[in-house]
Amino acid sequence: MQKSLDIFKAEPQSVYHVLCDRNNTGFYMPAYQRPYSWEEAHIKDLFSNFDNVFRNLLESSDAIIFLGTILTVDDVGAKTIYPLVKRHTPNNIKLIIDGQQRLSTLMLVIVCLNERLRLLIPELKKIIEKEKDEATLNALEELREIVLQSILDTSNFVIETQAEHAVFKYLPKIIRSQVDCWGKDNNKAVYESPISELLIRYQRHLLDSESSAVFKEFNLSLLNDSSRRVIHNVKEIRRQLDCIQKGFQFKSVDGEVEEIINVKDLVNVKTLDDCLDFPIDEALQQVSEVNDKVSDIIFITLFAKFLLHRVCLTYVEVNNESYAFDMFEALNTTGEPLTAIETFVPKVIEHIGSKRKDREPDADDAMNTLISITDRFENIIKSKEKNDKTKALILAFIRAYEGKAKVTSLRDQRNAMINSYEQCFHANKDEYLNQLAKAASFLFDHWQASEPDLTGLVPPHELDVAKVCLCYLVDIKHDIVQSLFIQFILQDEKYGVEGKERSSFSQVLKAVTGFSVLWRAMSGGADGIDSVYKKLHERGFDVGGVYSKPYKLKNSSLSSEEFNVDAIKAFFRQELESKIIGKGSPKDGVFDKWLDICSKQPLLKNSKNIKLLVLAGFHGIKLDEEGFLRTEDVSAQFITPMMWALISRKDCLKKVYSGGGSLTGWSDANISNPEEFNKLGNILVDARDNISTGVNQTWYNLKQNMLEALANDSLLGIDEILSTQSEVSIEAVRNISILLLESKYAEITYADEWDKKAIDERTKLLLKNAWENLNEWLN
Repeated sequence: MQKSLDIFKAEPQSVYHVLCDRNNTGFYMPAYQRPYSWEEAHIKDLFSNFDNVFRNLLESSDAIIFLGTILTVDDVGAKTIYPLVKRHTPNNIKLIIDGQQRLSTLMLVIVCLNERLRLLIPELKKIIEKEKDEATLNALEELREIVLQSILDTSNFVIETQAEHAVFKYLPKIIRSQVDCWGKDNNKAVYESPISELLIRYQRHLLDSESSAVFKEFNLSLLNDSSRRVIHNVKEIRRQLDCIQKGFQFKSVDGEVEEIINVKDLVNVKTLDDCLDFPIDEALQQVSEVNDKVSDIIFITLFAKFLLHRVCLTYVEVNNESYAFDMFEALNTTGEPLTAIETFVPKVIEHIGSKRKDREPDADDAMNTLISITDRFENIIKSKEKNDKTKALILAFIRAYEGKAKVTSLRDQRNAMINSYEQCFHANKDEYLNQLAKAASFLFDHWQASEPDLTGLVPPHELDVAKVCLCYLVDIKHDIVQSLFIQFILQDEKYGVEGKERSSFSQVLKAVTGFSVLWRAMSGGADGIDSVYKKLHERGFDVGGVYSKPYKLKNSSLSSEEFNVDAIKAFFRQELESKIIGKGSPKDGVFDKWLDICSKQPLLKNSKNIKLLVLAGFHGIKLDEEGFLRTEDVSAQFITPMMWALISRKDCLKKVYSGGGSLTGWSDANISNPEEFNKLGNILVDARDNISTGVNQTWYNLKQNMLEALANDSLLGIDEILSTQSEVSIEAVRNISILLLESKYAEITYADEWDKKAIDERTKLLLKNAWENLNEWLN
């Protein structure tokens, strides 16, 4: 039986053991790790904790500070490293899954301490040279040994190799994927991330200082502009070290100066000897009282020993990256969890590294494709938004690829992405990545856009109708259809018909929309419609004895036999007919049954679900002296983006009889029944919000308002304006669309009295017309 210790080991370790004692260990920040982001406030809080625990240490040997967990995976073969130069990496590489912010900050503190100790040691040498008293001289010599050892201990921010290059023989202990590259010469080494740049430039500063008589403070202006966060933090750390150097003279949160520690307070303190191996005796106290520089050196060196040996981390090493992510999720109670896309990236980079190793020419293309996906999440600041969009992409893509998807938890999402990718043959992984990128493009650029758009995906002459379809599906959050759309968009791309007349996606979009509106009209809600798409993707379907395999990208060639528009339409017609029959209407014929079912539904209870049903009911029909007639006149076109925008406005969709008020002025008491006044025929589209005042308005007053709107002379010139070949401004289109919606008042004022009969007749009129328009998209 496998023991837990075979999977991971966890133990408390000092900063010294984690960062300084591992001479040949490099820490690697994967691409999914967020950039270094700690600010000056974090530094101040950190040093405040240091101050508190150091003061406690003077009284108790139990004083230790734990800064949290460092979670690593041992990357023995440098499989996750990109870019990679063989034989130029550290002997041991630890992939950081959690803890990069605190690890990086501790490294900054170590570098700053090393700098401060080097700045102070010359002063100590001068004091020693001048000292005549033998006891004092011995104490100062012991102090110098401790300081030199502390300088040595804090110099392990780089890994020294046997390479010949003076600078690049040193490898920064912390680098970042895709940005940095370990290299032992100036042609291979690349250190552009803020932390690695600081480490290598400071090491160069140390080398340059060897030939100088005076060690100078490192010039931060040598760092790139992208390192501003690190620059600010280094400056803050230097300020904090100034406070320590002056006897831990910190300011409290309320602005009060903490009590200063004097060297005399440290004399013969047992815990300093036992815990830090740094005893302070009377000789040191006496010389410090004469020379302030000795006090400075004592405090900085004490702090260096304290940081390295009394500041601890829980160091967790896991032998499997999947286990590491599970553990990270369990441990990460305060930070932002890594998304499944962020944890998917290393697998792709590993594949790209393999392609580079085999000198495959398209390795750079694969990397650019990966970056095109990750860049979409880069500027999303809010964690919830990033997680929601990640889940949406994975759910849509995995269903499109595998046929089924369970992505409830972060672990589900991670496993779904990594497992489906790793099951691909090497040659198919690029195709997988390209398909994922296309799915991301559709969701981010079209479905989730602030104003949904389909430019480039459907033929120009169908763009308006397609946009209304997309707006409707997004509005009702019908996300399950995304997978089917992704499949047909990929098919169009493969055959070069994206945005062209032969686009399959354009037809499927209308079929899906028509199917959804007609289905939902029978209940006013989803009524199990998702099961239709699960059947389509998971089990396949049979129409007229012809079986179609489950619709999934995995192992498919995207042929028209596998993804067929006519088969999809036939499937939708079959499912719709089955649903209609299952409702139990006594009428004959599918349409008559559907009309009977829908005409009894209180559809106006949820106006969001019926917006496109209303437009489809208005579309292509006119009222003239002979009654209602089907027409293709431009003035009868209601399925347009502008119409959708207008009826989506607040308080646009109302009711002729609003319900809930007095029946005074209304001839039929039956319409006060919610089952009656919530029927579709009672809809009133008040585009200017000036026709209906709502409760207690009489039929006469409402009708007069509508007749007044119908008397607008502007209605007479609409056909002429719409027929012109010249471009019409958006404002003009908006005004014309409002007039056309108001022209529909004629369907209401046509009735002498607004009663149950009038509502029922108009309900059937709108439903019949909607069926004719939408059913056409299924044929």
